[in-house]
Amino acid sequence: MVKMKMKEPLCVSLLAFIMLVVTDPTGAEGRAEPWRNPDVSGTNLQQKMFTLSRYGGGLTLFAPYLDPLGSTSNPATSYPTDSSRPDPTRYYPWTTAPPTRGVSVCLRLITSDMNPSIFTLSPSSTPLSLQVTDGGWYLLRFGSNQLRLRPSVPIWPNIGRGMWTSVCLTVDFTKNVVQMFSNMNMSTRKLLMYGYQWSGEPVITFSGFDGQLTDVQVWDYPLRYKEVLYYMSHGYYGSVQGSLLTWSNIRYSLQGRSLLENSYEWQMKLPISKKRRGWALKRKVWQDFRQPVI
Repeated sequence: MVKMKMKEPLCVSLLAFIMLVVTDPTGAEGRAEPWRNPDVSGTNLQQKMFTLSRYGGGLTLFAPYLDPLGSTSNPATSYPTDSSRPDPTRYYPWTTAPPTRGVSVCLRLITSDMNPSIFTLSPSSTPLSLQVTDGGWYLLRFGSNQLRLRPSVPIWPNIGRGMWTSVCLTVDFTKNVVQMFSNMNMSTRKLLMYGYQWSGEPVITFSGFDGQLTDVQVWDYPLRYKEVLYYMSHGYYGSVQGSLLTWSNIRYSLQGRSLLENSYEWQMKLPISKKRRGWALKRKVWQDFRQPVI
């Protein structure tokens, strides 16, 4: 009986230690799993846009709680040397998130490229890439699937086209259906040939076109038709915000020839300085003075 009593505290301590290890949501790095992590503030990019180059430039967007390897600060800051800059393609070990019903990506871009590669989602785990091909077709690659989608069916009669090309992609894993939207049009819904298990990695990269990019939103479920309409109408019918990545709370890393600027819409709101107005007026007067009198 004495020996049994001496072993009881040891057994209790061992059991408590096992329960702590099993239930501890942090990994080997002491970092909580992303879907259990409390809210962490990112950068608000509303009224901002990125100017990108397909020649030596790129952009990586990721969730606020996710850090590139070798960084604990905002990777948007400057670094003394390229070797000290965090690698935007390598992150702390990503553990596959709980199964989701699907994924949706929406964004706005301006480009004059003929066949740009638009983005790659979850590049280091389960890449899903989208590219524009000849004739207005979109090429979608993920897992064993490769589909060509052509948005040609009008979405809604009152949707007009502005300076931005608005693009939305929705993938439904439950129904194995994918659909593409571009500005005023949508593609037909296509059934997938093969299943696809998405990791849920909240990272998206852009490096395949020259132009501007803004308002990137990513959801861990397939958007409904009405929600896509809200996005395409620039919020006229209603607003939507990504559940996985949202433009108003995000982190980013610029690579090479890329730049963050005020959006065109924001630039239109900025007043012209008195100095510039005065210079423009003097220039006009001088040009009028130099014109010959007939």
